[in-house]
Amino acid sequence: MREELSPETIISALPFLREEGYEVLSLSGGEPLLYSGFEAVVCSAVDLGFRVNLITNGAPVGGRLLNIIAKYVNLVAVSLDGAPKTHNELRGDANAFLRAERAIDRLRATGVRFGLAFCVSRESLADMPWAVEFAEAKGAALVQFHPFAATGRGRLLADRLSLSESDKARAYFIASLLDMGDGPALQIDLAPVSLAIARCNDYCALVLEDATRTPLSDLVNPLIIDETGLMSPLSYGVERRFALGKFGQNISDAITFYKENRWLGLRTLLEASFAELGKQDEKFVDWFYHVVKISYTVHELD
Repeated sequence: MREELSPETIISALPFLREEGYEVLSLSGGEPLLYSGFEAVVCSAVDLGFRVNLITNGAPVGGRLLNIIAKYVNLVAVSLDGAPKTHNELRGDANAFLRAERAIDRLRATGVRFGLAFCVSRESLADMPWAVEFAEAKGAALVQFHPFAATGRGRLLADRLSLSESDKARAYFIASLLDMGDGPALQIDLAPVSLAIARCNDYCALVLEDATRTPLSDLVNPLIIDETGLMSPLSYGVERRFALGKFGQNISDAITFYKENRWLGLRTLLEASFAELGKQDEKFVDWFYHVVKISYTVHELD
């Protein structure tokens, strides 16, 4: 409704990103299947060797779009906000779940690999076992549990849906109990704080002295491109001061400048994010949402 990048802009930058080591193009939204350049972009990405994933609410899945998905898309995640009643209430649409289930059935019938992207909120926490049973019955390859995050439209629902610390602990342990190994693969975007801190060395930005020769995919992964073309590190919603520049035909110049002059801002953000983890009493963290929150509290950049 607001803006979209032209297909030409995206397609012109994809070869550079492939050369920088990126292997997966994930499309989300909004609803990516409403994007005017969907077919052109995914076709070009696959030709360059990318695996293409997408997250959809399911409503547009059918007809020619279903054929395009079957030909080019590696994995489709259908987003759900809970069991049918909860999903419909939170979407404000009595038929929202029906359309999502219809999309799942169509994907399965066409042989497309699919999973569920299940938002765990205060109202859907109790639906987590249902989600795994539903996914298994439908033949889904995976279930990704992601905690409700108060970003975008979610800010309007934060008081109603945000997870308390005890809710996060319940979600983590429910997911652990449900992961029996003989059904769909399970992933939960929560980690014990101690484990998150122990993984700090996964970020090469914390140990590099010079980033000029480092593939961008090693330095910034994931790389987020929003509808305005702004490139951000790690997560949608990170404060604009940490952006890498604009996406498009001049992406090579923007990234060269970033590696030579601005990448230390990423180190500052990561250092602040890990330092804040060590100060908190919380036991579990949604890491990428944590980085977004910290990005608005960092006042000095190297």
